[in-house]
Amino acid sequence: MFTPTTTSLLRWWFGAEEVHARGGLAFTETQRQAIAATIARHEPANRQHRVAPPRHRVCLADDLDTVRVLLALLVWQLLNHTDARALGLNDPRYTRHFVAISPCRPTRERLLDALWGQPMPGGLGARDFGTADLVRFADLLIPAARRDEVYAFVCGCEAIEHGSAGAELLAITGQRLDSIHNLARLPHLMVFELDAHSQEPAHIPAATAGRQQLRRVVSMHGKPCMEVVFSHPTRCAPSPTRPGRLPGAQAEKG
Repeated sequence: MFTPTTTSLLRWWFGAEEVHARGGLAFTETQRQAIAATIARHEPANRQHRVAPPRHRVCLADDLDTVRVLLALLVWQLLNHTDARALGLNDPRYTRHFVAISPCRPTRERLLDALWGQPMPGGLGARDFGTADLVRFADLLIPAARRDEVYAFVCGCEAIEHGSAGAELLAITGQRLDSIHNLARLPHLMVFELDAHSQEPAHIPAATAGRQQLRRVVSMHGKPCMEVVFSHPTRCAPSPTRPGRLPGAQAEKG
């Protein structure tokens, strides 16, 4: 059902022996459910030739949960893309181009901290990569043999922020970009929507505008590999057609 790369990651993240070996450092059950549900809905091989890109909703109440899950999904996508290309495959389920959309500046700053570390005093925008969540929690997030390549990818990326008409984007890609239109032309773009996680009413109109603008541009130039929408549980309406949905973390297509 899963690729060898994903199977290895799931074992590293959730395997009892692996958790014990790192002294009990583990994802919470809510985080585990969100990661596993999203991957299980996205990855089956018979979905490689879908017409429409999948859109997954992940319901989480805590910012820490959101960051941990986002980092795990980014690692999952990146390593699967790398391994597929090493085999000469162009698997449309995976990518190395990512964008996060949120109208909330603190949310984007938190993601910058998680990926590139805290700003250095007097560093004129430079960040201390050693303080990034990706590094501090590497024992949890990344198998030891794959850390250097993940670090190389992230350190080789530019944190490109773009704001226009209510759309606030943080691009995570190794390619130089100068506009949202160039961003949308990237193949197999993965979109993280973090605006829905905010409970602040003032953020909702900007979040909606941002999503609509991004989708318009993407539909003009291509289509994303997948979208992951992080929502607060209060905004995740229960579905009578899915009685088995998890109360703390849900992933759904559409």
